[in-house]
Amino acid sequence: MEYLINFFSLVPIILYTIVAILLTVIAVFSVWDTVQLIMQMVISLDFTTKIIDVINAILLTITIIVLFETVTVYFKTKHVEVRALLIAGFTGMVRHVLVYNVSTVDPMVLFGTVLLLAVLIAGIILVKPEPLT
Repeated sequence: MEYLINFFSLVPIILYTIVAILLTVIAVFSVWDTVQLIMQMVISLDFTTKIIDVINAILLTITIIVLFETVTVYFKTKHVEVRALLIAGFTGMVRHVLVYNVSTVDPMVLFGTVLLLAVLIAGIILVKPEPLT
């Protein structure tokens, strides 16, 4: 029975290791994509339309980094920090707002987005940061 318990206690660590490796690969590609978008923006001198793409790519990179930090905190403390996940969700929602044109969006979708942003902000404020150990 103890072998079974030891096996199942290793499963989350193995899965988190795989997720950490995948997030590392994705983060490298995301940074590369951001650099390419910045270079395209500078070369084309089209700052007004390409700046949204650059900001979107930067926010995606930040989201990936926050998720990676969440995985590394799990390795250190054996629990997931909820506040970091809320911040990642907030960053993702900001990206979502930047991508779609507000004038063409259904008002209920816009209301739902604002409501979700308010819940995420409240969660970030109300959830206390985990103490550093």
